[in-house]
Amino acid sequence: MLDSMVLFAEGGDGMWLIILFPALLILMWFLMVAPQKRQETRMREMLAALEKNDRVMTVGGLIGTVHVIDRDQNEIVLKVDEANNTKVRFHLTAVSAVFPKDKT
Repeated sequence: MLDSMVLFAEGGDGMWLIILFPALLILMWFLMVAPQKRQETRMREMLAALEKNDRVMTVGGLIGTVHVIDRDQNEIVLKVDEANNTKVRFHLTAVSAVFPKDKT
């Protein structure tokens, strides 16, 4: 009880709370919300730039080449095996990475 009274002693009427609370909110924004928004923006740009014949990896770790992109249905068809012509259909958001194109 005495400890809580010390905080408000000497004219400390809780003014420090008015400064501390917004400062904590701003700190939380920079540590949590802003990085998440940057990541979402990068992902949106990556999916918008996706083209046929790009090599991609899905969130499940499957690596393939883009065969068809249907942006209206948010679907992508990946060719995962050239020898057997195996194709797999995914939701567009399942793409987690696009590999750089070969400069050959």
